[in-house]
Amino acid sequence: MPRGRLGQLSAAAFGAALAALALPPQSLWPLGWFGLAPLFLAASAGRRRDAALAGFTAGFAYHAVVLHWIYQTCLFARMPVLVAALAWFALSGFLALNWALTAILGRRLSVRAPRALRPWLWALVWTVVAAASERWTPRLAADLFAYTQGPNLALLQSLSWGGPHLLGFVVVLFSASLAEAWLDAQAGEWGPSVRPLCASVLLAAGLWAHGRSVLLGRPLIPGPTARVEILQPKVDQYHKWDRAFIDAILANLDGLLAAPRPKKPALVVWPETCLPRRIARGQAAAEGARWAKALGAPQLVGIIAGPDGKGGPGPANGAQFIASDGRVAGFYAKRELVPFGEFVPWRGLIPRFVVEHWLAVLDEFGDMSAGAKDQPLFDTPFGPAAVTICYEAMFPRWSRRDAARGARLLVNITNDGWYKGTWGPYQHFAVNAARAIESRMTVIRSGNTGISAVIDPYGRVIARLDLDARGRLDVDVPLTDAFPERSFYVRHGDWFGTLCMSLLALAFLLKALLRG
Repeated sequence: MPRGRLGQLSAAAFGAALAALALPPQSLWPLGWFGLAPLFLAASAGRRRDAALAGFTAGFAYHAVVLHWIYQTCLFARMPVLVAALAWFALSGFLALNWALTAILGRRLSVRAPRALRPWLWALVWTVVAAASERWTPRLAADLFAYTQGPNLALLQSLSWGGPHLLGFVVVLFSASLAEAWLDAQAGEWGPSVRPLCASVLLAAGLWAHGRSVLLGRPLIPGPTARVEILQPKVDQYHKWDRAFIDAILANLDGLLAAPRPKKPALVVWPETCLPRRIARGQAAAEGARWAKALGAPQLVGIIAGPDGKGGPGPANGAQFIASDGRVAGFYAKRELVPFGEFVPWRGLIPRFVVEHWLAVLDEFGDMSAGAKDQPLFDTPFGPAAVTICYEAMFPRWSRRDAARGARLLVNITNDGWYKGTWGPYQHFAVNAARAIESRMTVIRSGNTGISAVIDPYGRVIARLDLDARGRLDVDVPLTDAFPERSFYVRHGDWFGTLCMSLLALAFLLKALLRG
């Protein structure tokens, strides 16, 4: 660890930037276990203000690497370079506030604690801040460190009973233990770091062994299946709302659906906002109704739903479920809206010039209306199905909530065409494996430009269409529910996050009593 405050801050930022490479598409997962150690050393070495600066610097570096595709996306949308850079830096700085808060709380709690206890306190604080902030936006969940272990399918099985925070706790505990091990090495002894370091290794090994046994017990023969067709039309997002391209877009979709099929589908899934016009609520999209009747199969179609015109909800990013007879059998309105993407926070405070020049799409459609937390599930051949749209996949609470109220299938529709070939679509796709394991549901994903896939309840990708490929993915999906009782995490909620919050409150109480 470099000496001096600048050296410590540089090391914290560098370690966090390396940890960012544990996420897709690089997926260098070992870096997730090591990257936070310099931050914990830097935050413990100085005053509270120094700890906050260390946390903010590391958090900014981490998010700036993970989310650099925000800058590229703004350029794709023809925003000025300065505005694109401001958006990238502003979002990275905003999300870094979490890390600053973690550093302040962790330093305050651990600075005079026994050194063997300090890694546990750091992991506790990290988990509590992550669990608490899961409930507000804009959250991209990139700092849920369970996601850094994406290639380790055995480790990820722990999500089914501990959610993302249990595995994240163990990863952070190891990093914090490494920080203590560094102090031991500087002192020329092997001392207080031994116990937490060994404990973190044993916990990780236990989670891996459990997950491995679950994967080995997975049925090799899935039982009866039915065919699902997933459309990936690869429509240029920046042409979608140009009237000159409407006919070509619709012909593209028709071409995918008209391609030969050896087997009749039981369900056809279209991507988010795939039709280049508004569809009135309750009125079936003509294209979806036509193909539902032609194929004798229900269609789940991503649409922009127009306002009802009766003083009710405004326009919505939604999914329309069209029965095989062409009628609307269900509608889902997106619950978690993207700030500055689907609505403008504090719109009245933003100069009109900014809205007209850089938020023109929003100005055309108006702010979207969020759907209710609990909306009717869709009745599919695979059982009751829940839907998430795009950004919602980042939030564990939605799939957990839907599974708890009876969903047996999770459909995620998305349009990552905004981001083209950047890191964004890969990061966005990867979280769907976590949602599948947490809820023990099959996930069907349809993306305009990809990545489209079917993911089984163990998090295995059983079929996929890669990014920027055009095609129709035909997959036989099991009709049998492998986990009719869902997961422990679904049945008991975020019990680990709640436990950590209680333990943190108790730790601060004990600290106050001891000081008194």
